[in-house]
Amino acid sequence: MSEVLITKKEIKRYLNTDLPVFVFESLKSTNLTAKEYATKGAVEGSVVVALSQTGGRGRLGRQFFSPKGSGIYLSLILRPDLPPEDITLITASAAVAVCNMIEKICDKKPQIKWVNDIFLDNKKVCGILSEGTFSSDGKRAEYIILGIGINLFVPDSGFPEDIERIAGGIFEKNDKIDLNLIIAETVNEFLRLYDNLHNPDIVKGYRNRLMLMGKTVNYIKNGITESGKVLDIDNNFRLIIEKATGATEALQSREGTIKSSTLTKKD
Repeated sequence: MSEVLITKKEIKRYLNTDLPVFVFESLKSTNLTAKEYATKGAVEGSVVVALSQTGGRGRLGRQFFSPKGSGIYLSLILRPDLPPEDITLITASAAVAVCNMIEKICDKKPQIKWVNDIFLDNKKVCGILSEGTFSSDGKRAEYIILGIGINLFVPDSGFPEDIERIAGGIFEKNDKIDLNLIIAETVNEFLRLYDNLHNPDIVKGYRNRLMLMGKTVNYIKNGITESGKVLDIDNNFRLIIEKATGATEALQSREGTIKSSTLTKKD
């Protein structure tokens, strides 16, 4: 990994705005620590960074492998005026932001696996998890924690057996990179999009990178496995799927998931 150390001072040097930054060698989860700060009144845009996580989590309660020396793990505290159903806008915008960062830093062409994973060369290099606490009436977010875990390199010992087929890194071991710049540019790109979550350019950027477009996939909805061809996404980032019957349905992230076994399937 790069010899450049991660420090609050260096991250803030690259940020486009003055934000509170908290850097740790290791945490159980940057999202959990960010939640603690949020409940104590931390301002919007506060950034929690860790070099490793002992209990990193992904979507649907999955573990997110977060060893020291191969990735960066960060969470942002957000306080948007959004209803619960619009939290997907944050996750999708973060996916576009990470793709923008990768293209800016190393000129590679990442793709998005609906709804929250970033892939390079058919290998997952980033996972995103948005979690929220809402008002007592459930109509507005009190705060949202946006967690982003990025695999910069393949670990020296490799990935665990259960993910080694699908996980990868963005860079080669000998690549010299500035980790502070990568963290800051990820935050910069997201906050630029966060200013207007309903900007149609976000949907366009997401659609252009959607790796499932035109593919036949197996998906799980309400516990039932179904199959269909991905036609598009709509403005709410629902996946538009055409079933074998010719009928279409819009799959929401909170009600369904794509089975990983279909990612390399050829039509």
